[in-house]
Amino acid sequence: MKEQVSALKKGANILLSLMQLNIGGAETHVVELAKELKRKGFNIIVTSNGGVYVKELEEAGIKHYKVPLQNKNPLNTIKATRLLKKIIKDEKIDLVHSHARIPSFILGKLHKRMHFPFVTTAHWVFNTSYGLKYITDWGEKTVAVSEDIKTYLMDNYNVPEGDINVTINGIDTGKFSPDTDCADVKKEFGIKDDETVITYVSRLDESRSLVAKQLIEAIPDIDKAVDKLKVIVVGAGDDFENVKNMAEKVNKQLGREVIVLTGARTDINKLIAPCKLFVGVSRAALEAMAAEKPVIIAGNEGYIGLFDDSKLQVGIDTNFCCRGCVESSAALLKRDILDFFNMTADKQQSLGVYGRELIKKDYSVSRMADDSIKVYDWATQKNKEILISGYYGFKNSGDDALLKAIIEDIKRYKESPNIVVLSANPKETKEMYHVKAINRLNVIQILKHMKKAEMLISGGGTLIQDRTSTKSLWYYLTVIKAALRKNLKVMLYSNGIGPLERKSNIKKTKKILDKVDLITLRDERSLDTLKAIGVENKNIIVTADPALELDISDKERGRKILDELGVPKDRKLLGVSIRRWRDNGSEFEDNIAWVCDYAYETYGYHTVLLPMQTSKDMTVLQNVKRSMKHEATLIDRRIDVADTMSIMKNFDVCIGMRLHTLIYAVINAIPLIGLVYDPKISSFMEYTNQTRYLSLDDAQAENIIEILDETVASYDEIKASLVESYKQLNKKARLNGRLAVDLYEKGSVSLEG
Repeated sequence: MKEQVSALKKGANILLSLMQLNIGGAETHVVELAKELKRKGFNIIVTSNGGVYVKELEEAGIKHYKVPLQNKNPLNTIKATRLLKKIIKDEKIDLVHSHARIPSFILGKLHKRMHFPFVTTAHWVFNTSYGLKYITDWGEKTVAVSEDIKTYLMDNYNVPEGDINVTINGIDTGKFSPDTDCADVKKEFGIKDDETVITYVSRLDESRSLVAKQLIEAIPDIDKAVDKLKVIVVGAGDDFENVKNMAEKVNKQLGREVIVLTGARTDINKLIAPCKLFVGVSRAALEAMAAEKPVIIAGNEGYIGLFDDSKLQVGIDTNFCCRGCVESSAALLKRDILDFFNMTADKQQSLGVYGRELIKKDYSVSRMADDSIKVYDWATQKNKEILISGYYGFKNSGDDALLKAIIEDIKRYKESPNIVVLSANPKETKEMYHVKAINRLNVIQILKHMKKAEMLISGGGTLIQDRTSTKSLWYYLTVIKAALRKNLKVMLYSNGIGPLERKSNIKKTKKILDKVDLITLRDERSLDTLKAIGVENKNIIVTADPALELDISDKERGRKILDELGVPKDRKLLGVSIRRWRDNGSEFEDNIAWVCDYAYETYGYHTVLLPMQTSKDMTVLQNVKRSMKHEATLIDRRIDVADTMSIMKNFDVCIGMRLHTLIYAVINAIPLIGLVYDPKISSFMEYTNQTRYLSLDDAQAENIIEILDETVASYDEIKASLVESYKQLNKKARLNGRLAVDLYEKGSVSLEG
């Protein structure tokens, strides 16, 4: 395997910190990571409250400092803070990597004063009640040991997705091997060659010991079916005495020592080696797989069962910890253990071979260390921010779609981008998109972030126009001007331009846009507008609206929402999405209602009224519904971009007034009728080769009905055309992200050729 090339120099001093070094998945993860990082040329120092693995670290030449990090005792916290500060200074630490909540909290405070690069790893999910959420520090960058923990960090702590890297529990396949010599362990515990051994490994704290007790509970019945059974329970903790008492009772009941408790051990490889079957979770289960042992995955969090290729995905998703799976029980353990011992020897062996090959392929310690090194590079390089300015945080589905698409575009071409969005609702933007966000009107915050940024993206949407107001135009131009003064690279990201009507606005726009580094436009009309106002910038290219890069939607997801709203399944659907615009009052609403009733009576279409911006669309749609003779469904809840598109995937025809209604229709190949309140609508329809649109002045019922009849008559032809248009526009839309990242990383772009 090719080793990770790091921005950190070989010999850099890296501090790994955790609570203690006793038996546990996080503890062995840190031990293996420390040894592998040392092998790769780094100088590793470990701090913890000590434990059985200290000796293994010291034998590997890794320095360990004992620091009271094992609990939240205030005196220990004060002492630990003092010791860690001294260690970081004395050892000239280049980067700190914390692996538990308490050391992360203390080191987070020190990071703010000492400014060392600070990385954390999330090995588990934490209790967030009683204010505990607010004493948790996830560092500058975070490693998550599974996808579900990554999601947990984003959902519960608003950690930006770009700040998280998912790693694996790396296993040393030389140490954990089918060739491990375990003669000394067999002698120590009196394990005979002809005995059938089951090994269980876990911390025996109350929060981890459930399966140990369930296994012991099931042993009397298993012993009846399995000859010469021996069960080795490895681990120690605050529930050890309860587990020991249960084991002694079962041994007494069976009249011999079937269950052996070893206490805390570091020679786990030797205790796994004699077994025919292993029971446990997480890292311990992976170590058993590496030793070519069949494994039953079961723990306090849930139950996966006897592991084979059919259980791989759930294993990966939960880091082999069973979070969200069915609850473990003695009955499930008994069932799967007996099923295993009823298999042929060849089948049993094949399970072991599969597990070892999986570990060798996907769970090496080298890969685990490389994943951490990647995050160290993120933290030490401190990638400069990419600011995104636009009409975000206003609960508008179209602009939500644009932001979602822009973020996904950038991520496609740059790993872990440091994105900050200027938003009217920063809290909601953080939660929805898992990025950093600041208030779009907070001048101090904006200027502060411009000092840390490399680039400003303005877009998408029609930001550069003065039809709605001069005030909004001046806002966006002022943000761009400020970025240029701070020497940021500036890109207009697939903008729609115009209308621009006031001479002063045209002059200001031309002056500023001639200075930006790159302008991508969503249609030819916008290019014509720039030419008309005299913009001479050479770095201008027509691409496509970023939302056209969103994926085709999940129809079943949308149907489920429609079912909840009582939309009939036995009728075709007409989607209608219109907005209030200037003088389009009750007459316009009556015309739309008449069209919807006609669609019902002529084609059997049930109307679904879909608001794109609830605050501005709901009233007009409610009025349409009231004016209709036939029943219609109004989407009366706020839904996100993905759900909106999924609903639209179920439409047979769509009448749309907002641009992104029409974009969603194109993505999902839904024949569409455009109502033009702004030139951007007609421009988009023409750009996608769709001719069925009319202006609001011509939006009488009879005219819309005529187009509806044409649409139904040419239905298959229109759908085929939309499929082709989407393919072409999707390709053009992707160019936006590539050009943005080129500008960010290289400082310039060339559009020639």
